[in-house]
Amino acid sequence: MADELRAPLSSILAEAELLLKHVDTLDPHTVREMVFAIRGSTIGMVELVENLLCASSIRAGRCALQPRACGPRDLLTEVQLLTAPMLHPLRQGLRLVVRGRIPGIAADPRRIGQVLLNLISNASKVAPREQSIDLTLSTSPDRVRFTVGDRGPGLPPGVGKRLFDPGQGDHSAVRAGGEGIGLGLPIARAIVEMHGGWVGARNRRGGGAAVWFELPTAPRLGLTARSRGAGLR
Repeated sequence: MADELRAPLSSILAEAELLLKHVDTLDPHTVREMVFAIRGSTIGMVELVENLLCASSIRAGRCALQPRACGPRDLLTEVQLLTAPMLHPLRQGLRLVVRGRIPGIAADPRRIGQVLLNLISNASKVAPREQSIDLTLSTSPDRVRFTVGDRGPGLPPGVGKRLFDPGQGDHSAVRAGGEGIGLGLPIARAIVEMHGGWVGARNRRGGGAAVWFELPTAPRLGLTARSRGAGLR
């Protein structure tokens, strides 16, 4: 965890010191770029801390949802605004695709936003620079699917089945053969399952991977119940 926090903290400190030292001579564009970098690193730290707190509450059975009627399109718009500073340093974008008429869902918008942020953050780590990440919204008669797709190296054979298991590293670490604390995807699965939904992953035609989750369009039994640690065993 210390290693995960050290990198963004070091980046924030370096950018802030540079701003303080040269603020009177830097042009507005450079200042704007540096502020974007600071904000993006801060969002990354907030994501990590939020995941750590969420993992602890899920394991302790204290993670209670606060569901309400949500418009999936509104969730996508909010996530697009939140992730823009995180994607900007790599010149990446978030391309929203809505397929068909999307019904409302009963969900905890903060927790579903956390799921989307985790998926987009993981995709950003493996997506090429200056390459958009796709966030697609589609529907069937009784559920809504959110899909985050990238054009990175894709999933190695057999990884899809264990991608959401604790201790496997995050999306990017598994695919790059590296290590990570691996909280993002297990937490995403736990939150989605608490909503009565499910998750999955596959390789994309033309390269890259897609990670998706589905939520029911109507409330399910247990939606407001406290978690019993599902997904983080």
